[in-house]
Amino acid sequence: MKSKTDTTLYHGRRSWYIVGLILSFLTVLVSSYLANKHQLFGWERSIFEWVNGWPNNLTTFFKVVSISREALVLGAIAVVLTFALRHWRLSWRLAASIIGGSAIAFLLKHVIDRARPDGLMQNVHVRWADSGAGFPSGHVTVATIVLLTILPYLPTRWRWTVPTGIILMALSRMYLGVHEPLDIIGGFAIGLFVVCFIRIMPQPLRVFFKLD
Repeated sequence: MKSKTDTTLYHGRRSWYIVGLILSFLTVLVSSYLANKHQLFGWERSIFEWVNGWPNNLTTFFKVVSISREALVLGAIAVVLTFALRHWRLSWRLAASIIGGSAIAFLLKHVIDRARPDGLMQNVHVRWADSGAGFPSGHVTVATIVLLTILPYLPTRWRWTVPTGIILMALSRMYLGVHEPLDIIGGFAIGLFVVCFIRIMPQPLRVFFKLD
């Protein structure tokens, strides 16, 4: 598939987005249910302790990956850059998607109110203190939305950067000691849900709202 431009309609694989929408919705439901138990599961502890225990000399790198303590800063940078590059539709779609995904994440954070790692276990290496509830990860939500949204615009040889970027963001949140694995799964699922939802909207609606 050729890379998309900002003036061409996107004719992607609709069936893939439908499957992604269903799976992401179910993942949000299941992860929210588990997070609402307010406990740390064994598999979470194992993964978190492994990543969080990596050497301290990686701190600067993973702070750069996370960009800012505030997830919306990452989104704002993406919107401004795409606008500056005159990708008007893409910039607007990013803004709308990020607002929608962040709203869902904000709602779940306040409804579930799951603690961050240092509230669920001891000896956590908190390398970048953060406040508020842990589930879901806003950074992973925004990174997923941004990277999956720009995916069709990337040349094929550069599309590997999308999963790589999402994985690095996920690792950075655990390494810095601010999110557990379940938080990351929830954040990714919300991001995927938002992107898939927009992609399966009827074409007239996408064009009307300039989301294509």
